[in-house]
Amino acid sequence: MPYLYLNAIEAMPENTVMILIDGKGWKHGAIEWLKKSVKQNKYSTEENKNEEIIIYNLVEFYTWANATFNK
Repeated sequence: MPYLYLNAIEAMPENTVMILIDGKGWKHGAIEWLKKSVKQNKYSTEENKNEEIIIYNLVEFYTWANATFNK
């Protein structure tokens, strides 16, 4: 998760990055660490502090997609 998070804030040029997480194969505490890091803007710099990272599980993503695209 740290590698994914650092890539999202440093290497991806988009202002908004959505990370979709599903399944049970994650190391204990990994998803919680990712969500906490995003909330705290961990490792952010002046250049990337305004990037928005959204983390959804599959149900949250479907809910967002339905609300966004079914208008």
